[in-house]
Amino acid sequence: MKMMIQWGIIGVIIAGFMTTGFQCSSAELTGAKLYIQQKNYQKAEDQLIRETQKNPRSEEAFFLLGQVRLELRNYVGMREAWENALKISQAHKKEISNQLLYTWGKKFNEGVEAINSSEEKPELLDKAIEAFNLSVTIMPESLATHRNLGLAYLKKGEIENAAHHFTISFEKGKDVMACRRLGRIYQDSAIILQMKFDGTNKPILEVKRKVEAIRSGIKVDDVKYMLGEPSKVNKPAKPKKGDTKEEWEYTDYNLIIAIETGFAKTVTFSKPYEPAIDSTAKYASIALYNKAIEVYKRGQVLFPEDAEMSENLMNAFIGAERTVEARALLDERVRKYPDSKFDRYNLGVFQLKDGKYESAIEQFIAALKLDTNFSAATYNIAACYVNWGVAEQERVKQTNEKLRAENKKEDLSYKEKYRSAVPWLEKVLQSKTDDVQMWELLGQVYANLNEQQKAADAYKKADEIRASRK
Repeated sequence: MKMMIQWGIIGVIIAGFMTTGFQCSSAELTGAKLYIQQKNYQKAEDQLIRETQKNPRSEEAFFLLGQVRLELRNYVGMREAWENALKISQAHKKEISNQLLYTWGKKFNEGVEAINSSEEKPELLDKAIEAFNLSVTIMPESLATHRNLGLAYLKKGEIENAAHHFTISFEKGKDVMACRRLGRIYQDSAIILQMKFDGTNKPILEVKRKVEAIRSGIKVDDVKYMLGEPSKVNKPAKPKKGDTKEEWEYTDYNLIIAIETGFAKTVTFSKPYEPAIDSTAKYASIALYNKAIEVYKRGQVLFPEDAEMSENLMNAFIGAERTVEARALLDERVRKYPDSKFDRYNLGVFQLKDGKYESAIEQFIAALKLDTNFSAATYNIAACYVNWGVAEQERVKQTNEKLRAENKKEDLSYKEKYRSAVPWLEKVLQSKTDDVQMWELLGQVYANLNEQQKAADAYKKADEIRASRK
């Protein structure tokens, strides 16, 4: 998107050089005025420097030195000379103020013109940066200049310089735009480091994810599909006829799986599986997210109704893994911005993790109403119902064992949760037709509903997809 910065041209009548005659002046001051009339500014500067060294209380000499340096485009020296003149006397205060404002405005507008044209001509960014830097030199108290210089540096990719000037604009001027930009600099840098961590450690993280996915009830084919053949298979010393019990060991993962009738009965670890992962980029990423959080939190105090600031803060909390604060802010944001599908979705994810399935489903459905193609929300509704069914099934397990022993009717209310999951799982599979895990999950749900043929069809589909990938 093209960034347009608007600023009106400042029209100030620039004061002329003092040409009041040469009476009562020193030789250096008289000579300087003569050189000024001849537009020989370099020699005029030399004479005025000598005069200020001989007579450091000469306000006129410092004033003229500032004007000469303006002509020579030595803006640092110009400002320094005028500051010295004002320390001695306020005689030329109005002229100095007008000339500073005029010169600043001229350079500022050169920077605006350059940065607005840099979309088509990127080489103009350097010109914009130079012009804004000169504007800062001329009038360092101008916070608008710091903000625009930050924008120019940001467009050029000089992040540290951009952050420096946005910080000045935000801290001294309470500038909402500078606050957002500064926060985004830290946040975007954190995202880059997070992506670096994920990319560098992708193979290890993928294995870790697969190991963590092994759970009671998973098919042995899925175990092998994710982890390969076991390191060791232990069978009973004297197996009974038809006994299918085995114990699979995956020594690399400290994992032991008790197998029975083609499914994992129990999953245990001899010790936690903690692969060696280089987390340097991860820690650096979290540190930058925390920097962004500090900026946004200060911004929220100044701009409590700024929706973008609040959203950025929430995302930074999540990136920094500060989930308690993220959750609290999400609750507030859903109340304030009920039409934000991402806030609804993120709140639903937190509630799913907390086992608050009904509330989570409400949030995911609200997100789907805002965007009917929000596939992640569809998937998580299915996940809610499946996990809810598992939780309910576990809750009534002991009761049902007792009821079976007494030949009484079991509590099968948990099946309603599994039944509710089916249409959502089928909807997910409409767009992810070759997702083995989803077909397996659908098969497990059908099995829990005692719909054996549908379960067999789902498992068969998963096996076909798995076989096609070998």
